[in-house]
Amino acid sequence: MSIFGFSPSDVITSYSEPAEKSVRGVDSANGQAGPKLLSDSGKGVDLADQFLVFQLSSRVDGPTILEASQIEPKIDGSPEEPDVLAALELLSFHVGSEEDIEGDTCATMRVNFGKDESSLDSRFDTVFWSIAAGLKLYDQAKSGRSESKDLKGNFHRAFGNRPIEIPGGLGRLSFEVVEHKEPKWWNTLLGFGQSSTAKQLVSLLGFPAITTAAIAVVDELLDRLTNSSPKILFRSLPMRLALSKHARDGFTGGNPRLKIGAMSSGLCVLARGRDFNAIADANAFFYPTYGRLVPAEISEADLVAGKFVDPFKALTYAVFRVGMKGTKIDPTFNFSA
Repeated sequence: MSIFGFSPSDVITSYSEPAEKSVRGVDSANGQAGPKLLSDSGKGVDLADQFLVFQLSSRVDGPTILEASQIEPKIDGSPEEPDVLAALELLSFHVGSEEDIEGDTCATMRVNFGKDESSLDSRFDTVFWSIAAGLKLYDQAKSGRSESKDLKGNFHRAFGNRPIEIPGGLGRLSFEVVEHKEPKWWNTLLGFGQSSTAKQLVSLLGFPAITTAAIAVVDELLDRLTNSSPKILFRSLPMRLALSKHARDGFTGGNPRLKIGAMSSGLCVLARGRDFNAIADANAFFYPTYGRLVPAEISEADLVAGKFVDPFKALTYAVFRVGMKGTKIDPTFNFSA
């Protein structure tokens, strides 16, 4: 059984508005609320169990999070500066209360981020920045569940402080998280125990600029977890995301029925599609100190005292910080003396 599997051939493309009649790649109006997510094959993708990227809104009025097609890229981009450099940092990982967490319960997160093959860029081959993250969901020092704020990691450091390069500004991003028991080889592979900190709960392995063939090798190695009672917490098809206005307009060609997803600098919430409304409608704030989403009506005093009903307690979600800047990556070299 294969647990991890990066599938670049079928990528979530966009959100589409209901059309008056069915056309290739666009579903006819069917009375369902909200947009329909489409893949490159033109087939609708069930949103409920897809692990999707939502942006934390910078406005205090309106929904807490925005779905990807509602995001306006902050980077303009241009033919002279078409590329984007990005950095990701995991601020917290919250495991839903319904998940059974025991003393040897861990999780492996796989993140792949790179250039989309539909990018306007023709200078670079398609490669990905890939992360294998080990998360210990049970804190032995506290004899209980690991706190959300302690399950964090800087992907930028895992890549040797190198930025993720997205030529053309059109990226492809995927996440997979698998819960499992804790095999000894897993600790060795991900570097647990090599730290001087006995309470280490997160360990990261970064693989910058690798091909899909190399990703398959990493996933095949991690598939050894089949002997460790694996359970998929969430998984997503790769999402095609515009990181600049130039990349967005280059892909859509101005078609108003094609609403490609986008991502900008700021905070992103990764959650199941079925949980979107629960978070968006809750008028919540994110507290990095505690690693939690908290309803706005909860006072700081009640927050620290734990005297409130947490509407997100049963939800599994992660919060990332995203940094980006426009640039032009130069692939040429001068070999002359």
